[in-house]
Amino acid sequence: MMEKTVIWPVYLEVRKTKGEGRIISRRNAVKSPKLEEIERVAKMLDLEPVVEKEKAYPKTHWDKRGRVLVNKISKKGEIVKEIAKGIKEMRGNPREGKNTK
Repeated sequence: MMEKTVIWPVYLEVRKTKGEGRIISRRNAVKSPKLEEIERVAKMLDLEPVVEKEKAYPKTHWDKRGRVLVNKISKKGEIVKEIAKGIKEMRGNPREGKNTK
């Protein structure tokens, strides 16, 4: 079985500092990443995502936003960057429900 790595939404959150948990540059990060978005992009990247909705990031243990486990195909930072890029592309796609006006 493929080794899994944990993707917390905070890893991709543009409004968080590195100290608060963001692991990619602000330039690559996204605003309010949702578990469903992380899961959808991870599926598109064939990372076989497993969503765990009741989990809380250790630094914010009271805030159970969940996490996504994905196949570890490369370094965590590279996987997170690819997922953030996919979310940006998805949100920029009018068919994904984003208002283009």
